Amino acid sequence: MRKTNMIKLTLRFGLILAVFFAFQACKKEFSVERGGFNGTAQGELVDSLGNCKSAEVKGDYKVDTALVPTYNYVNINVNFTTQGKYKIYSDTVNGMWFLDSGFAVSTGPAVIKLKGYGTPILPKTTDFVLIFNNNICSFSVPVSGSGTGGSGGGTGSGGDYFPTTEGSSWVYQYVPKLGTIDTFSVKVAAGQIVRDTLSYAQFATRLQDTFYFAKDGKGTYYALSTVDFDYTLIFDTIPNFFISYPFLKESANVGESWSSTAQPGYWTGGQKGTAKAVFTIISKNTSNYTIGGKQYSNVINVKREIMFLPDNGTSYQTLMSGNSYYAKGYGLIDQVFNTTPAQSLSLFNVPVIK
Repeated sequence: MRKTNMIKLTLRFGLILAVFFAFQACKKEFSVERGGFNGTAQGELVDSLGNCKSAEVKGDYKVDTALVPTYNYVNINVNFTTQGKYKIYSDTVNGMWFLDSGFAVSTGPAVIKLKGYGTPILPKTTDFVLIFNNNICSFSVPVSGSGTGGSGGGTGSGGDYFPTTEGSSWVYQYVPKLGTIDTFSVKVAAGQIVRDTLSYAQFATRLQDTFYFAKDGKGTYYALSTVDFDYTLIFDTIPNFFISYPFLKESANVGESWSSTAQPGYWTGGQKGTAKAVFTIISKNTSNYTIGGKQYSNVINVKREIMFLPDNGTSYQTLMSGNSYYAKGYGLIDQVFNTTPAQSLSLFNVPVIK
């Protein structure tokens, strides 16, 4: 197992940078580097109105049609003020996201091509928040097609270990604060997305970043996503399609393990490879678990290990592991990452379950 001494967390929820609610959708290091050849490039994205400078959307965007990075992309004008490494990325909305990384060898204006990934889910004009260091701006992508969204509420009840009822909401807090991030909220939006016989509820953050979760009739909960933690990513680049996998099983015994489908197309540390998530039930029916000012009972502790197999490798390695705690009737109440330094994503207050 590779020990992680400095974690790089990607946050696919909306993150406002000292303005309204900062978003981070790709890797965010705990350390802060200065500009220069060994540092991080600085610059500007927005015009005087706060819009992305001449954002130019390329390609056609259709429901259930995977984006092709060489065809679906957005040209962004950036004014670099210092040299160094850069990463510019959007949040994930309606099943899509955009990103690019590289090295700014000189200062001044430049056009950056943000490659598109994912598969559109709903036929609507989709608004994205774009992040570059302490700069944020927005642009829109029109999506055509019929879509498969339903009109009902969530797929489970308020008595579940992961409630998906419409209108339910949670506020989470990073402990300690992750950069400028303190708290963020999640709410189950109206409508469902049908994939492979399952109806996925839409979990929306403040900036319309959306996650998809479902429950079958046997007490198993599924994510429609890439391979990562709830609301947190650890890869440099992720595949351009989602997979469905179980992340919680009510009937599983303590010690029982299962894994997601192995998914190719991930990049980390300059290596391309295949990733999967391995889940293990650590404990069940735990009582007196206190978080966010409330004591919870009937808690299931699930260990999640993110495994990575380089394309030129022979065995999987553990990139990161963590424990997720799900309370009956309340959902995810705590998520503790096994990292150095220690980091957790915890309930800030008592959730509202409809």
